[in-house]
Amino acid sequence: MTFHTGITVQAIGDLTPSNVVDLGMAINLRHIEFDPSVFPDISNVMQRLRTDQTSIHAPYMEDYKMDLSSQSPQIDKLIQDINHWKTRMNIIGVVVHPPLDAGGDMGKFYDRLDLLPFPLLENMPYQSWEDFLEFFDTTQSNVNNPLGICFDIPHSFITNGEQFLDVPDKVLRHLKSPTGYIHISGGTSEEDTHYPLLTDGNMPFQVVPRFLQRISFRGTVTMELYPRSFQDIDKILRSYIIMLGVSKKRIHKLSVQIKRPFIMRKINKMASAKKLHSEKK
Repeated sequence: MTFHTGITVQAIGDLTPSNVVDLGMAINLRHIEFDPSVFPDISNVMQRLRTDQTSIHAPYMEDYKMDLSSQSPQIDKLIQDINHWKTRMNIIGVVVHPPLDAGGDMGKFYDRLDLLPFPLLENMPYQSWEDFLEFFDTTQSNVNNPLGICFDIPHSFITNGEQFLDVPDKVLRHLKSPTGYIHISGGTSEEDTHYPLLTDGNMPFQVVPRFLQRISFRGTVTMELYPRSFQDIDKILRSYIIMLGVSKKRIHKLSVQIKRPFIMRKINKMASAKKLHSEKK
């Protein structure tokens, strides 16, 4: 069993997406899921980007105060950017949450999905599989574009507890295809924390590799991790090493293990420089 392993990249405090891509290229990262913050920095990102593939996470109400149903012209500009760069970035899909904008327009939502490269509808916390599949089927019936599924494992853990890897056959068929797409992170049964793997949280990660093996997974696993400080970057590197082991990328895993202390020295220097700069202000 082998599959693509990637990490989410977004602006982190003073770090731009291109700064984070620099770090990703140092560990030969082969997949990146960007959020919309990539496009204001796209010229710098493209000077650095050397991945096999990328994806984009569409904006959603909780963090962006808009989604694909919103009236905001920013959404239309984002779709233009995605389509302009989709070939050069090799965008394999766009992760999409169910629309929650009270002032949104479902017609706009469906029309915009038709403009995106392979929309991946994501299961949400506290959303039963029955409700998710109803949303998926209703959306597909209103959209000409073929839809995929982003299986968010921590979301399922919140919703389904110990049965978080018991997925419906229809979801399983999507996961077993070469375009299968998964989000993974550490987490708890009450909150979608995006912790690094095997750190905080109580989700039993040890059963996930067995699940991937059982379904002969050959798509993409994205670690959806949100660092809270520079110190979390070491945990993210360790998480990447874990997933490279699960995906049988032994040589790549060894390479990252060797590079990790050197990268962390660079990170610590950056953190010290930024701290000194802040103190001088």
